[in-house]
Amino acid sequence: MNRLNIQEPSPTPAGSAAVPLIKLDRTGFDYVILAAAYLFMPIGFVLALLRLILTHYKNHRKPTNLNLIMHVFFGGFVELSIAMFVDTMSGNTGTSDLLTIQIFLAVIFLIPAFILASVTAKAKYTLSKLNTAYIELIQTKNIRYVGSIAERIGQSESDVRRDVQYLKNKGLLDIDIVLFEGRQMPDPSMAAPNLVHSGRTSGFGGTERTQASGQQIPTQSGSQPQLPKSIRCPGCGAQNTVQPSQSKSCDYCGTTIAYS
Repeated sequence: MNRLNIQEPSPTPAGSAAVPLIKLDRTGFDYVILAAAYLFMPIGFVLALLRLILTHYKNHRKPTNLNLIMHVFFGGFVELSIAMFVDTMSGNTGTSDLLTIQIFLAVIFLIPAFILASVTAKAKYTLSKLNTAYIELIQTKNIRYVGSIAERIGQSESDVRRDVQYLKNKGLLDIDIVLFEGRQMPDPSMAAPNLVHSGRTSGFGGTERTQASGQQIPTQSGSQPQLPKSIRCPGCGAQNTVQPSQSKSCDYCGTTIAYS
């Protein structure tokens, strides 16, 4: 059974309507199962179980399938209760026996039915959150790649395609919206952020680099950076380290040494 794993969507932007809690998506065959559940519970149970096995992989079917099984348990309780009441009216069963049997039937059928009712309500709420997340990503954030949507919502790509088509059929998404396969790539025109120095881009394709000492080394995009040189002083012959595109006074005699 595929488990929903939905990230909490951000608050709904102003001007966009929140998605209402969805109604159960019943088909004609579902109504046949409901009728069977209250007329002849064993057949209703088999049909509801078959329906669950064949369609429960679809997110939008999960609340409806759980609701059908809940009705099967309610139907079983109603059928047996009527049968016992008729038997009591015929004088075959005493009133005390009827009460005892009713309590037993309530434990067997009603307790599971109420549990299933609670699970169904939770499944409806989860589906509503899932639908809201889809609409926020696709319409508000304009994400149109199946892989990107699947990663953010926590569903498989096949689930995303199926869920989006369901939302289109229900009129919750524009029927003209087209999704693309794969994942949305970042804009290549945007420079990668420098995670160490905020406000600067990375050195790739940039106009300058920074040494560990904090001095900037001018570069041209695509060329090797200039490095400090050790240059002999023309006055006294001592070695001095000169930074790129700068001049320096000799440490020993004060003669100006140019970077060349």
